[in-house]
Amino acid sequence: MNYLRLENEIISSVQSLNGHQQSDVLDYIKNIKPTNHSTRLYRRKAMKEIREALKGA
Repeated sequence: MNYLRLENEIISSVQSLNGHQQSDVLDYIKNIKPTNHSTRLYRRKAMKEIREALKGA
């Protein structure tokens, strides 16, 4: 799957949520168990981008 498309879809979906829902989504993403090293790094990068996008909303 195209990761940029997935990131954009997540960001646009989360922006429409209220503050509590956004927090729940971010907590869920943060608690996803990595299956390998690269997944953990990708998750960290995705969390940073989602937080930056939410601050701009």
